[in-house]
Amino acid sequence: MPYSLYIAAILALLLIGLSLNVSRLRMRHQVAIGDGGKTDLLKAVRAHGNSLEQSLLFIVLLYLGESSGRIEGALVAALGFAFIMLRLLYCTGLFARLLLLRQVSHGLTMLVLLAVSLLLLIPR
Repeated sequence: MPYSLYIAAILALLLIGLSLNVSRLRMRHQVAIGDGGKTDLLKAVRAHGNSLEQSLLFIVLLYLGESSGRIEGALVAALGFAFIMLRLLYCTGLFARLLLLRQVSHGLTMLVLLAVSLLLLIPR
């Protein structure tokens, strides 16, 4: 079975957890739309939104690379592992107010996305 399917499932679990956190905070603060000026809810919404934005692009590119044979299994697994860890670090940095951690993890996430994109463009 392709590694990218496992990576997609793990990212889905991360996104489900982040979404449930948003729902929990919305109920706690009784906020139906937006963040209601609540900092913890704003962070939760951004952690979920940013992770969703990055994960969708990543998993599509990774799956296309793997299914086309342009990215081999071990590299797919390594890129997927790196991406998942970077998303976790990004969320940790956001929730813990660690700006440098958030910035570095976001920058490295962009490098992983760039690597996958370039691997798809390299002629075989």
